[in-house]
Amino acid sequence: MFRLVILSTLSILLIQPLISQRSLDAHRIDVPIEIDGKLEESIWSQAQIANDFTTLTPVPGKKPAQDTRVRVLYDDYALYIAAEMDEVSKDSIMTELTQRDDLGNTDFFSIILDTYGNGTDGLQFIVGATGVQFDAKKGNQGETDTNWDAIWFSDVCLTEDGWTCEIKLPYAAIRFPKEDQQEWVVNFSRRQTRKNEEGVWNEIDPAINGLFNQSGTLTNLNDIKPPVRLQLLPYFSIYAQHHHDANLDPVNTVGYSYNGGMDIKYGINDAFTLDMTLIPDFGQVQSDDQILNLSPFEIEFSENRAFFTEGVELFEKGDIFYSRRVGGSVIGLDDAFDNLSENEEITSFSQQPQLLNATKISGRNRNGLGIGFFNAVEASTHAVIRNTETGETKKVKTSPLTNYNVTVLDQNLKNNSYVSLLNTNVWRQGEEFYDANVIATEFDFKDKDQRFSLAGQAAFSVQSYNNADNNTGYKYSLSAGKISGNFTYWLEYDELSPNFNPNDLGFLRRANEREAELGFRYQIFEPFASFNRANFWLRFRYSRVVEPNEFQRANVNLGGWVETKQFWDINIWFNRRFTSYNFYEPRVWGRYVETPGSWNTGAWIATDRRKKFRMELSGFVYNLQEEDRWGYEIELEPRYRVSNSFTFSVGTEYNMQFDDTGYVTLLDDDIIFGQRDRLTIENVVGAQYNFTERIGLNFRMRHYWIRGVYDSFHLLGPEGELLDTEYMGDHNFSFSQFNIDLNFNWRFAPGSDIFINWKNSISGSSDILNSAYKNLNYWDGVNDLLNSPQDNSISVRIVYFLDYLSLKKLG
Repeated sequence: MFRLVILSTLSILLIQPLISQRSLDAHRIDVPIEIDGKLEESIWSQAQIANDFTTLTPVPGKKPAQDTRVRVLYDDYALYIAAEMDEVSKDSIMTELTQRDDLGNTDFFSIILDTYGNGTDGLQFIVGATGVQFDAKKGNQGETDTNWDAIWFSDVCLTEDGWTCEIKLPYAAIRFPKEDQQEWVVNFSRRQTRKNEEGVWNEIDPAINGLFNQSGTLTNLNDIKPPVRLQLLPYFSIYAQHHHDANLDPVNTVGYSYNGGMDIKYGINDAFTLDMTLIPDFGQVQSDDQILNLSPFEIEFSENRAFFTEGVELFEKGDIFYSRRVGGSVIGLDDAFDNLSENEEITSFSQQPQLLNATKISGRNRNGLGIGFFNAVEASTHAVIRNTETGETKKVKTSPLTNYNVTVLDQNLKNNSYVSLLNTNVWRQGEEFYDANVIATEFDFKDKDQRFSLAGQAAFSVQSYNNADNNTGYKYSLSAGKISGNFTYWLEYDELSPNFNPNDLGFLRRANEREAELGFRYQIFEPFASFNRANFWLRFRYSRVVEPNEFQRANVNLGGWVETKQFWDINIWFNRRFTSYNFYEPRVWGRYVETPGSWNTGAWIATDRRKKFRMELSGFVYNLQEEDRWGYEIELEPRYRVSNSFTFSVGTEYNMQFDDTGYVTLLDDDIIFGQRDRLTIENVVGAQYNFTERIGLNFRMRHYWIRGVYDSFHLLGPEGELLDTEYMGDHNFSFSQFNIDLNFNWRFAPGSDIFINWKNSISGSSDILNSAYKNLNYWDGVNDLLNSPQDNSISVRIVYFLDYLSLKKLG
């Protein structure tokens, strides 16, 4: 009996089932194919059929109830894929209408390709039953970069007993080596949304790490050649801006502007692509979710600019590149305000420098070497300062001409392993500004069976000042663990020196710490009891500061996620943090504040996403081992699908913190802390209406309000304790941020779009007696917006796609 238990345990932990690799011959043609989704050309019957799919979810390894048949043709210009998908009836096909790269509740057919067979980079093309296209770059661990877009063609046809799909992938949309005989890694999948079932052609075991290593092969691709890849996307945009401020004269100001520029994509060879944007315009990207930041750390915002989100997976290696730095903030604006004389004022200034151009070169050769090169040039900015006595004005440089550069080498190794070398460099013109450089490496080594991994990072940063010592720092991390099977585990160690600073072109909240983590995870992929799948974890973390070598914090995290057989998601967690010492909140290095031990527990529940009505509900409660110091958060997000064309949602977050303790001010050498009751409410309303799969309207409105009322003030003691003080300052606050983003988009031709955008932005705070803040409520925050400065802008942007091969055919 004992031997049986031991052998069973070893089989669960170590033995992985072998997945066979299937192959499919592509059939060469010399007749045209009309992409209409109807499969009427007789040549389709001559192609080999890929069928006998296997389910991946919700129950892996089963035969689907309905059949799927796939055929592949090719010629000198493109790859053609046809899929026939049987169904019970036409009404069983779910067809929520969405826009590109958003599938919603829609049945779909998908193909993934790894044309170089390197096992780490691939492409995914999906067509929904509505005809909506989805394309992405796909990693071997399943990660997806949906910001990548290609020009390809597809159509669908719904019948009484299923639906069919035709896809044309021009060779200009993909990259492959210059070889007479090609063999590509391939897999096909199909989702039946009504059953939440996804089936795949080549079986995938979710307990085994990796996607491409569990895919099949596409063979018999002979005598095809990579075409010239040259694509131009010129754009023209116009803006009308209105600013309203009752405290200014005039109260209303109106401005107009127009911009023009171009994006260029050029295939340098079969593997590498040049992407360039000239005089870019990012005025239509979604507004940032601004908050009142009370922490000592910078806020990290999402990147919404297409050029910086598409095809940047190479540059994200090493974790030292944060694209929002490029064309971001003006680095010397605060100094300009701080250095004003008594009789001087700033009359105008730039809040954001103009990005002149940006260039990317990226790709991977047949030997698995990925090369990435990024460069951007940012114009200088100035502030105009006026002498209030003499009326004279002068210009002060607030940001210099700046060049940003990133270089990456990423070598694929056996067993889906890799090693990378990266460098970021920021050069600023002028002796009064400094330059910065960071060099980093990253690796991930896996064994042949994809069971174990050894991974790590290391980086060294230098900030170079004229006539001064350089500021240097380092970081490194190392992790090892089991990555496949139901039971996985890992051990990780990270260390960052006090002066490590990649933030000229990267993002790091804090340095000067070392942290160890030990984690365990148990995943269940087969249905059990009332659940389809489950995931349970346990983590231990221990952290110290490097200088001085002092204990900082330790915590335990326990949690689990399950998917019910009704397709509800339930996530529950519990955290226990022991007494900790915060070296960052005092804002003076060497000082710290002691934080009592605490616990928090919470849950997230989401109902079946296929239903017309879906609800996401989450909440948590925390408590510190100190009287009256606790808090809670509740978040609701109902979503209702009115029809296949119209969906709206409302998200509400309510966060209450009692006796929240934080930094207030510095008086000479005295650090003042305060305990405050802090209430935060955030509401987000979203709606989408899609006229067709190429024409849509998207609306988003957000209101954020925060109120803080101080109960007491304290002097920070030498041992991190909070002492009594006579200080009584005026620090209560109330702040609101309101935004509207309304976007209309129409893809009137392949790769060509018209965007019409309206933006509204209002920020405001209360200006009342300090003692009155405790009586403020959410609606007072709304009323504050009525008297606050307001910005409105309306813009129209037209982008037209020009392809060299298409123009050549016309000529």
